[in-house]
Amino acid sequence: MKRLHRYILRAFIGPWIITFLLCVFILLMQFLWRYIDDLVGKGLDFSIILELMFYASFSLVPLALPLAGLLASIMAMGKLGETNELFAMKSGGVSLYRIMAPLVVFNLIITVAAFFFSNNLMPYTNLKMRSLLFGIQQQRPEVIIQNGIFVEPADDISIKVDSKSRNNDLNGVLIYDHRSSSTPNNVTMAATGNILVTEDNSMMILELHDGTRHEDVKGNKYQHQSSKFERQVTYLELDATGIDKDNEDFFKGGYEMLDNQQLSFTIDSLNNALCAREQEICGNFKRFQIFKGITEVYSNGNATYSWAKCAPYRITLENDSVADKIHIDTIMSKIDRKQKEQVYEFGINYSRSANTYINIVADEVVGTRGWIARHEIEWYRKYALSVACLLFCLIGIPLGSVIRKGGFGLSLVVSVLIFLLYYILSTTVESTVKELVTPASIGMWVSSMVLLPVGIYLVIAVANDNLRINPRVLNRILNLLKFRRKKIGDE
Repeated sequence: MKRLHRYILRAFIGPWIITFLLCVFILLMQFLWRYIDDLVGKGLDFSIILELMFYASFSLVPLALPLAGLLASIMAMGKLGETNELFAMKSGGVSLYRIMAPLVVFNLIITVAAFFFSNNLMPYTNLKMRSLLFGIQQQRPEVIIQNGIFVEPADDISIKVDSKSRNNDLNGVLIYDHRSSSTPNNVTMAATGNILVTEDNSMMILELHDGTRHEDVKGNKYQHQSSKFERQVTYLELDATGIDKDNEDFFKGGYEMLDNQQLSFTIDSLNNALCAREQEICGNFKRFQIFKGITEVYSNGNATYSWAKCAPYRITLENDSVADKIHIDTIMSKIDRKQKEQVYEFGINYSRSANTYINIVADEVVGTRGWIARHEIEWYRKYALSVACLLFCLIGIPLGSVIRKGGFGLSLVVSVLIFLLYYILSTTVESTVKELVTPASIGMWVSSMVLLPVGIYLVIAVANDNLRINPRVLNRILNLLKFRRKKIGDE
């Protein structure tokens, strides 16, 4: 490796490490904000929160790598341009292609490493994170209850206690019961109490001592009544309780927990199952809907007419050995009005039944195809996010050479704008893939196909000195940012 290449790599790796950690931190804060309601007020140990953040951080790495590469490229090349080192390199006969070569190789290695990380390590971390997060969301109610805080261990039940001991003994209990089976305003206060949960975690038993109960009674002569009790037992039905770390079997089949080899096998299996199901639906529709045999017999005078199975236009005369093909108008002309009404009523019911069947199986087929699309999205996502690391590098290097401003100021603004454009475009097209409008093989690569020509154009234009930005425009932007920052600081 040449000394120039080592110098450029040192100028790039430092900002890359800082920006990568910063991107992971920002994305992690966004993750915590998303699940803040599931984490606050449940008395979680700090180790549980750290474990969740650890797994969540690993799951955010594939998204942070492209942004870190873009920001670090702009910062590194901008710093070299600001100190005129980039100009000195070009003056010495070194082209932009040779200058960017070590950065491209480094980001190419990052691209390959990002794919292996997404394919091999991320399914495991996603499984651990989902399992732990589900356990936190379904935490045991006796752990949820905290001193002096209203909590809801079950739907429409709010409980506040003054103090709670380790063995779940309660002091100063206040309960608001708003269940539909109860009266609208039902308040229970007790001096002491205790919480127990059944072995199957389906019921919570709340035992109260020395308390009063106040409730409003509709349709009663006395609209409000109060009662005292020495001991009262309340049973609350629970959906699921406890932080259970052994629930990974519930999530192992999810598409986010599979590598690409397992995803390919699952996609093939789902497609084969869907094909077999579609053939079964088609056969059932032909057999029981279109060509369904009708055994009812209609009589008119001396002749008896019957519908022949699988041939709705054929009738068999009683004295004929061969069935003649007769038009439906001929059949209808030979039956009386009552029989016609029966035929019309049967036809209407028959059509409604067929329409209901079509709607049911259509929803089933669309749901299965949507589930297959989710697996295909995850399969292509591992490649798309990995390739984005190299694409953002191709965009960041020429932009940094043109901007010639190091630091986080303008580099951060430009990087965020480009990444937002990529993220919005990717998310928008991905939603069309989920709606079965766009194939996953095209939709997951649209954002990359948009960035690739932009990156190639910027590299060629900057290498040939055909792309320049007026320094006055940059100075105005920087002055505006400094003014806004100063104004916010003064406020």
